[in-house]
Amino acid sequence: MKPSDATTKLLARFRQAFADSTLSAEEARDLRERLAAHGLQGQELEGLRHQLFAMAEERFNTFKDKKTVEWLEAASALLLAPGAAQPSQAEVFFSPGTECLDAILRFINQAAHRLDVCVFTISDDRIAEALLAAHRRGTVIRLLTDNDKLHDQGSDIKPLQAAGLSVRIDRTPNHMHHKFAIADERVALTGSYNWTRSAALSNLENLLITDDAAVVQRYSQEFERLWQDMQTYEGH
Repeated sequence: MKPSDATTKLLARFRQAFADSTLSAEEARDLRERLAAHGLQGQELEGLRHQLFAMAEERFNTFKDKKTVEWLEAASALLLAPGAAQPSQAEVFFSPGTECLDAILRFINQAAHRLDVCVFTISDDRIAEALLAAHRRGTVIRLLTDNDKLHDQGSDIKPLQAAGLSVRIDRTPNHMHHKFAIADERVALTGSYNWTRSAALSNLENLLITDDAAVVQRYSQEFERLWQDMQTYEGH
């Protein structure tokens, strides 16, 4: 979900304190006071914590280093005192217009570690460029798509695969017609919206983004099932 102004400001202050890789007593006191003043709770507080670990990962270069930080984040969460369950959040968008497109771009840009994308096609260069940018900053991206749509004029699948994204396709006479994605195993995006320019320009489409854990889990399970069933696309 889109971070609040308070979260953005706090993250910037943490990043400033992290510049020299040390946390002085004065910096810790300042950060503690700022956290108390903003009063972040539940999902927002957990999201900020997640971003701090992502910030630490930026300092490492090897896969092993990053996996160590990911393990530490998961393990440290076990030490936190359990609180009251926070209600899930959801946002809904419609087209024509740029509502859906803008939401997809934010979704991609906010993915810190992993992005699983399962879509019929991608032909909107703005979305393709956001995926490439995420790939370049180290986000692990897996892309499932329809084999027939690979050959459409304007399809961005081949360039994405050539840039290093992992792509798998179905090999059936039927269409892989899904349009959903999962970011960091925490947020799911779904709806009728095709990742094309025509969807933004003229189509009547819808898009839903939610952090409901049960919904995210179901989409994650279906993605894993499809990933195992489909074949690797090697650009031929």
